[in-house]
Amino acid sequence: MPNTTHAHPTSKLSLADLLANPKELYQVKQIAEVFHKHPETIRRWIKTDKITKPLSINGVYYFKGSDIVEYLNATNEGA
Repeated sequence: MPNTTHAHPTSKLSLADLLANPKELYQVKQIAEVFHKHPETIRRWIKTDKITKPLSINGVYYFKGSDIVEYLNATNEGA
């Protein structure tokens, strides 16, 4: 099983968490928390190439923290 960061049940994953742990892997639900979106929205973004392609391990998507930070930096520069 991949080395993933599991946020405490009462705390939501934030951009600061991604910056502090760029090598960690995060599941769709966790990335949805960062974007304040529903996990299904993140899955649609994956299918339409709106977001960085995640790793797929046994059918489960995992994003590298560094990839999400890089994606956010690229989209903010274009805004």
